[in-house]
Amino acid sequence: MFWQSIKKHYFVRLAVNVYYQALLFLFFCYKIIESGWAIALLILKGSKGDEGMVLTYHTNLEKPWQELILFNMISMTPGSLAIDVSEDGRSFIIHLLNLHEREQFYKDAAKFEALLKKAI
Repeated sequence: MFWQSIKKHYFVRLAVNVYYQALLFLFFCYKIIESGWAIALLILKGSKGDEGMVLTYHTNLEKPWQELILFNMISMTPGSLAIDVSEDGRSFIIHLLNLHEREQFYKDAAKFEALLKKAI
C-alpha cells in the first residue's frame, strides 16, 4: 500500500511537470510567431530601429540553469536581445527593438519565469 501511494504521487507530479512543460513550449512558440510578425511589419513600414532601448529585468528564479533558460528564451524571441547577466545572476540587461513594447515585455518575461518555475 505504501508503494502504491508513492507511485501515485510520482505519477501525479510527473503529469503536472509535463503539463507545464507543454504550456511553456506552446507559449514560447506563440511568442516567437507573434514577435516575428511584428518585426516583419516594422521592416515593411521602413523602421530604422530608432526606438530601441536597453533595460534591466530582475528575476526571482532560484536555480542557475533556470536563469540560463530564461536568458536564452528572451534572446530567441525576435525584438528582444539579452545582452548581459549580473554577477549574482538575478538581473539581465535586455535590448528591446521597440520602446513602446516595454510593459508587454515585462509581462511576457514574468509569464516565462512563472512557467519555468512550475515546469522544471
